[in-house]
Amino acid sequence: MNVTPNARIVLAASLLAVLAACSSSTPPARQEAPAARPDPDRVAVVQRIRALEVEEDSALQVTPLRDPGVEGFLRDAQKAEAERRYDDAFAAITRARKLAPDAPDIIQHEAEIEFLRGNTVQAEKLAYESFKKGPQLGTLCARNWQTAVEARTIFGDDEYRRTAEGKRDACKVKRPVRM
Repeated sequence: MNVTPNARIVLAASLLAVLAACSSSTPPARQEAPAARPDPDRVAVVQRIRALEVEEDSALQVTPLRDPGVEGFLRDAQKAEAERRYDDAFAAITRARKLAPDAPDIIQHEAEIEFLRGNTVQAEKLAYESFKKGPQLGTLCARNWQTAVEARTIFGDDEYRRTAEGKRDACKVKRPVRM
């Protein structure tokens, strides 16, 4: 069988038309980024870490005076976090840290955002950095060590988890009894 060049073109065009008809014309569904849908357990972890600030009956509370620009970035981070836009929250915290790189409470906030983003190792490192730069007593200290407790629970490291629990409890400074 002898096929002419024109017949080959028609045959190739027909084959391409059939292949085009078989292919899907709709693009594949876009999936949400994992950071937009964190594991509910991670949200609960961060809630437990932050609950220490409310529950803690410590005599020591450190409240820093800040540049208004830092406060604006922190508000942006809180808003993004409330909307489950954890990458945006991380970006806002990063901008705040550029203005106040050694602020232990901002470093701890970054640790909590990293937990929400699924970066447990980085969250624990940041919490320790916050502890080293912070007051090493009071509610921030307790949040630092609770972050380590939660990380070590995830890692299955019971021995260090117990150590971190002891350090967390040592952060508590009781108010003097007044008569």
